[in-house]
Amino acid sequence: MRDRNVISWAIISLVGFILINFLMNQPFVQIGHVTNDFWPSSLLALVLYAVPIALAILNWKPSFYLLGLVIVLYSLGLLGMLFVMWGSSHASLTIRLLMSLFSVGMLVANAYWLVLALRLRKDQQDARDRKRFGK
Repeated sequence: MRDRNVISWAIISLVGFILINFLMNQPFVQIGHVTNDFWPSSLLALVLYAVPIALAILNWKPSFYLLGLVIVLYSLGLLGMLFVMWGSSHASLTIRLLMSLFSVGMLVANAYWLVLALRLRKDQQDARDRKRFGK
């Protein structure tokens, strides 16, 4: 059951990143130069998230470590988006605040994923220790 929670929150993280990526490529964010890299970066995110999620579904336990690296990588992207919104964007204060709130919300969701993954790891270690040492 906990595996499903961890996988569900990873999918929420992916969807949130793709949504922020889409919004950052819109003219209303006014970052000066809008690079039209939504599709390549979203496809890369989809692949980087999908591989460890598929491995987790197949019950390969180290997949959560790989997924953790991916989520940390995309969390850094969310931090970068905050810096861009407040350093380079000429959008209204409302747009910058909304984008920042969404980014911070996704950072909180990613932190919650980490908490769930660490709890899952502890449960798995405890079960393995009980089996090994007969407690």
